Amino acid sequence: MANDNRPIGIFDSGVGGLTVAKQIIATMPNEQIIYFGDSLRMPYGERDADDLEQLSRRIINFLMSKNIKALVVACGSISSKIFDRVRLQVPQGFPVFEMVTPAITATLAATKNQKIGVLATAGTINSGTHERLIKQALPNAEVTAVAAPLFAPLVEEGWVDNDVADMTAKIYLKPFSNIGIDTLLLACTHFPLMNTAIAKALPKGITIIDPAVQLANDICCQIKERAADCRPYDVANEFYVTAKREKFDQIAHLVLNQFINSQFVILGDER
Repeated sequence: MANDNRPIGIFDSGVGGLTVAKQIIATMPNEQIIYFGDSLRMPYGERDADDLEQLSRRIINFLMSKNIKALVVACGSISSKIFDRVRLQVPQGFPVFEMVTPAITATLAATKNQKIGVLATAGTINSGTHERLIKQALPNAEVTAVAAPLFAPLVEEGWVDNDVADMTAKIYLKPFSNIGIDTLLLACTHFPLMNTAIAKALPKGITIIDPAVQLANDICCQIKERAADCRPYDVANEFYVTAKREKFDQIAHLVLNQFINSQFVILGDER
């Protein structure tokens, strides 16, 4: 289908997925995006698989009602823990993208010494998904995985470049300081917004991987292969949230460099 002007749907547990939206907008500026941030229920990293499945189903139903042409699961926890279930929530063959595959692709391309760090939420780290896939591709790789559960709440408050952020990053990143990693994978979409504090806390010369860059390229390639890219036309991106509209709009403005006027949505069973 040539010149498919339907939007691309993106969702996450708050503002983290904006790092993905930013890269998609930069890579495919003609595409419209519809973003859903579940700020009310964040962080997702501490939720169990069944809970994540129920939440994702409501959000996906909402996005599908907007007649999207592709779905982006911009959440590391859902991508690493229940993506197989998410696929069952959309029609067979419908384009669905997750965060794990591009994360592994970019990490494998970046590392030279096969000493790799993974930083994510506790749920993602406990799933073991990234470590397993890295070692599947590089059997001799040394992978050090660390959970940083306070990073996402700090990002949601906009506390990404202050003394609290620096101190928190220093504590979480200490395990990486003397083990010789050359690559650090940020396996939560919130974490690239902590990049300044993360870089300060790491030894010099470590490559920091934001999977959203690779993901945006993957989406672009697949959409073009399907001849489903969008022709230039004037349409605004849409943003929906379940809580904290003003805070979301402030952070979105900083991330996307554009003024955002998000809309409040109630999905039901607000908890």
